Amino acid sequence: MHNRIEKIKDQLPEGYKDIAVLARHIFDAFDKLVGEHRRLIAIKATARIKPNPDEERTFFETINQVKMIILDELEKTTQDIEHKGDKNWDKNYRDGIE
Repeated sequence: MHNRIEKIKDQLPEGYKDIAVLARHIFDAFDKLVGEHRRLIAIKATARIKPNPDEERTFFETINQVKMIILDELEKTTQDIEHKGDKNWDKNYRDGIE
């Protein structure tokens, strides 16, 4: 996913690269959250507390879904920026990108 963000960052004009940096920071925060979650589960395991597999699956699926939504929206925004001024382009966001 970080590769996709870097690819998008390279596509963005100079004034808009901060959007990709923000997305990378958000992904780093999610990765930190996942790391903390794994550490908590490991601590519980030392106390012989078994994690609920359904809750674990839901947690990781939710994190991945949110990451995919962020990437999709970043790609849509990039498309709108690339086609700025193109009257034949159907905008992804009607309210604009500014």
